[in-house]
Amino acid sequence: MLLIFAIDTLSPLDMAIAVMYVVVVLLSAGIWARRGVILASAACLALTMLSYGVTHTDAFSAAASGRLLVGLLAIVVTSLLVLRGQAATNELLAREDALRRSEAFLAGTQRISKTGSFSFKAPSGAMFWSDEAARIYGYPLDVEPTMARVLAHTAPEDRHIVQAAIDQSLRCEGDIDIRHRLLLPDGELKYVHVLSRPRYNKDGDCEYLGALTDVTAAVLAEQALHRSQVQLAHATRVTMLGELAASIAHEVNQPLAAISTNGEACLRWLNRPKPELDEARATVTSILESSARATGVIKRIRALARRSDPTYTGLDLNAVVEESVDMVRRELNNHHVALMLGLAPGLAPVHGDRVQLQQVFINLLMNAIQAMGTCAPGQAVLTVQTQRNADGALQVSVSDSGPGIPASAVPRLFEAFYSTKEDGMGMGLPICRSIIETHGGRIWVREPAPDSPVTGATILFTLPVHEPD
Repeated sequence: MLLIFAIDTLSPLDMAIAVMYVVVVLLSAGIWARRGVILASAACLALTMLSYGVTHTDAFSAAASGRLLVGLLAIVVTSLLVLRGQAATNELLAREDALRRSEAFLAGTQRISKTGSFSFKAPSGAMFWSDEAARIYGYPLDVEPTMARVLAHTAPEDRHIVQAAIDQSLRCEGDIDIRHRLLLPDGELKYVHVLSRPRYNKDGDCEYLGALTDVTAAVLAEQALHRSQVQLAHATRVTMLGELAASIAHEVNQPLAAISTNGEACLRWLNRPKPELDEARATVTSILESSARATGVIKRIRALARRSDPTYTGLDLNAVVEESVDMVRRELNNHHVALMLGLAPGLAPVHGDRVQLQQVFINLLMNAIQAMGTCAPGQAVLTVQTQRNADGALQVSVSDSGPGIPASAVPRLFEAFYSTKEDGMGMGLPICRSIIETHGGRIWVREPAPDSPVTGATILFTLPVHEPD
């Protein structure tokens, strides 16, 4: 700038000097930040005016003054433009930096949450996916995504699900929400959840934007929890069978005793001088009936004792109730409990597992019998009713005439390890709740009103009606 000042002061050049100062301002923008540009501009303005003052001290020149003003204006305008451009550049750089940080944060959060993103254009089928989506699908990051590659790594049993979603998206018909498995080339099995929604641009073109989540850990945890619940329910059933040993022995001994008695009678009919074949035939029929009854008892006991996954079929709820009552018949007699059955006829079947529902019934029946242990003779009454409620579900109620459940215990009655019995484990009712809720129903307790003369407690639960496929 000093060289330009010297040329401006000592040479006859006029407007070329202003151009030199403008070049200085422009060059300063590439060297210094905003403050440096302002200082350089101010220095150029000061040197321009100083040179004019030195060279025009004797006489005023309108032309020289005009050139001075034009030069000053050129420096000022250039400075303003440079500062504005510099500010715009800084803002753009800041946005690019923010965008890079945002992309890095998004990639990081996708990696942590195991959630990838993708887009799919209909009907062309052009596809894009994020790095995490590529990792989930088991492809290198530089591989171009296609639906064919998605299908190639989809478990064979689930390809029809994915293909149906692809066909739907090609037609651009609503949201996609599917769960399926991936079977990668190395044998790894993944469970994924795909959510996608269409959007339209101003030209009416359809594009799906979606998220792909690796839910393998959650599914494996659910499977482990299910196995634990099955094992716990099995252990509880085995414990319950131990408590019912006397009743089971009675149920088996009755048909065995009948078989023995009928067998002896059959021999007597046959050993007569003239065998009574009709009578012998009748006693053999009775033997077969008793044998079938004993076999049925053994089958029910074996089913309750066996550890296996639930098998859901259409069941006659009333038949399940009667089978469960047969298992506790001895306990009812030993505790002098009168049983009142109110089974509504013609009920629709329920969709459930027979063994698990029998476990619920037996547990509720045994609880009711034990709750009436202090009742006076003739006062112990157990009532079991089935009906279809206003919501269309089947409802079961098990009522006893015992002392009832303390009000403070009702909210915690279905909590694990909570029991109102001194020697109770507190697992019976929680398992009952788990079974009923797994069957799509609910279970709750209802006590008589405080001013009601009726005592005891009632446990109710509902089950949805079986809808055939």
